[in-house]
Formats: sequence, C-alpha cells, structure tokens
Amino acid sequence: MFKKLTKMLYKFVESLSVLFVVGMVVTVCYIVLARYVLRNAPRWGEEVALECMVWFSLLSASLAIWDDRHIRVRAWDMLLSKKALRILDLVAHLILFGIIVLIFYYSIPLLKVVAPSKMSGTGISYVYLYGALPVSSVFMLIATIERLGEIFDCKR
Repeated sequence: MFKKLTKMLYKFVESLSVLFVVGMVVTVCYIVLARYVLRNAPRWGEEVALECMVWFSLLSASLAIWDDRHIRVRAWDMLLSKKALRILDLVAHLILFGIIVLIFYYSIPLLKVVAPSKMSGTGISYVYLYGALPVSSVFMLIATIERLGEIFDCKR
C-alpha cells in the first residue's frame, strides 16, 4: 500500500516539477523577448523565474531520491561485497534522512522570519519562495523512507 501511495505521490511531484520548469522557461523567454525586442522588461519576470527554478530544483531532488539517481561514487561497487555495499547504502541513506530532517526543522523558523518581507517586483511574500524547503523536504523524507525500506527488504 505504501508503495502504491508513493508511486502516486511521485507522479504528482513529477507533474509539479514539469509545471515549474515550463513556467521558468516560458518566463525567461518572455523576459528576453521583452528586454531585447520590446525594450520593456517586466519587473516581475526574474522573481517568477527564480520562484519556478527554486521549486523545480528542490522538488526534483526528491525525484532523484525516488529514482535512486542521486550522485554517488560507483567505484565501491567493484571493490566491496554485496553485503558491504548494502551497509554503505544504508549508512548513506540514514545520513541523508538526518540531513533532510534538519532542513525541514530549520526551514519552519525561516518561514516566520521572511513572512513580513515581500518581493519588490511581484509583491508576493517570500514565504512562497522559501516554502519550497519544508514542502520538498517532506517529499524527500518519503522517498528516503521508501529507499530505506528497499534496503532492508534486500530488493536491490
């Protein structure tokens, strides 16, 4: 059941990531067109592109964990036994889990600090920009828990 739920969640996060990258590309193309052809660049453009880029990059980090495609050194695969590789993978994912918990924990007070501030071009609160941290860390935690489950089940 957990696997089915996470698969649906993965598809949702993937769709959100696609929306954000398309939003970023469209916004940047419009900014370039407006700046160099129309000679009137919008004030809001860079902030919207930044917002899309931050959300896309943090959400796609959780997709990398789900797909088990995050950066790692593969040289150990040739040197260590399967059991040693499994233990190393377990340790790496436990460390990753701890880091993500810290990101989530410290991002909540950060939202309170930036809440009164607004972006100058759009007037949108910085909470929406920094909100990508706790939201994406929840998805990363779910993905890491799934990875840990696979390591314990020896399905790899």
